[in-house]
Amino acid sequence: MSRGRAAAAVGLAVISAGLAAAAAALIAFYPPPSTFAALYPPDNEHVRPGRFAAPACNGVQCRLCPWNCFLPEGARGRCKVRINHGGKIKTLVYSQAAAVHVDPIEKKPVYHMYPGSLVYSLAAPGCNLSCKGCQNWELSQLYPEQAPERVRVPSELALKFAPDGRPYGELRTEEVSGLSPADIVRYAKATRSRAVAYTYSEPAVFYEYMYDTARLAHENGLKNVLVSAGYINPKPLAELLPYLDVVKIDLKGFSEEFYRGYTGGRLEPVKLALLELKKNRVLTEAVNLVIPGLNDSEPDFEALAAWVRTNLGAETPLFFSRFSPNYLLTEAPPTPLATLEKARAIALKNGLKFVYTGNAPGQGGEDTLCPKCGRALVRRHGYAVLEDRLTPTGGRCPWDGARIPGIWK
Repeated sequence: MSRGRAAAAVGLAVISAGLAAAAAALIAFYPPPSTFAALYPPDNEHVRPGRFAAPACNGVQCRLCPWNCFLPEGARGRCKVRINHGGKIKTLVYSQAAAVHVDPIEKKPVYHMYPGSLVYSLAAPGCNLSCKGCQNWELSQLYPEQAPERVRVPSELALKFAPDGRPYGELRTEEVSGLSPADIVRYAKATRSRAVAYTYSEPAVFYEYMYDTARLAHENGLKNVLVSAGYINPKPLAELLPYLDVVKIDLKGFSEEFYRGYTGGRLEPVKLALLELKKNRVLTEAVNLVIPGLNDSEPDFEALAAWVRTNLGAETPLFFSRFSPNYLLTEAPPTPLATLEKARAIALKNGLKFVYTGNAPGQGGEDTLCPKCGRALVRRHGYAVLEDRLTPTGGRCPWDGARIPGIWK
């Protein structure tokens, strides 16, 4: 070997050693995820076979959502919770409820089903989008192995009486390591909830868990509420629809440019999901989180309202909700109330009959009004229902008989 080649070889060896040392230091400070076997031993109750996948090029292609992730052995999808193990797709979050609460249904927000009722709400870790201003990023951007091993869940709402005779509810809780579909149904009934809501993170990515729970909930007389970004493929959505009673879709904006920059995804699949809901006559409510400087222009509101009116119908409830600084958008200001009022006015001008403002209690955009006579049928303040004239009538205006779409009794 010539002297030049020897020097080059020595130099290459030094560089390689330096890179190896740097990599070792990096791994020491930022360790990579452990192997599947270490993280998920055979007795892990959260690992179950996943659906909607096919073998592809020595790997697996997940077909649950529009990403259609190709996963080599051991790889996870963008959602962080679906993995190729042994040439099969696995979900890592079955029965892994990372957040569980009993909420008023108005918190979802859902306004056209059982006003003032309670809903048993749960989420597993993960999401297939990466919204920069996510309001629940601690759950949506969580790897399943980062979630607490045990979580406290509502188990019973006991009716009690104060010394003066006034009744009140005492919510009891239990700490669990897993929450099966049967557990959810049992706890939902014990907490006097009328529905189960799949919410907070992105329910599409814990599809198998949601599907089994929704089916069992229906068998036991409970309603099902899906709160989703709508980033799901048509086949999985179609198979889930028979068990859903109301779907609330986060329609985050109305341009492909915004969707790509803010969520990392695309608008078109969300529109297709909304059209599928319309075709199957599923009660659907849509919400637009209005973010200053990103999706708050009048053309944005015009385009969104016009599309909803033309494709989903004038009776589709539409919310414009106030943004609060969060996650990667901590420097963005809260949405001015005047912007929400402008958005609502534009939607009403476009012919939509039920337009609401969210996260802005007391601003006049929370009431359900009769589109015929204009009277308030359900009056709200925040999550509280002050007056409900629709439940006693089964969804008809008591003054003029107008039928209000929804589930009222």
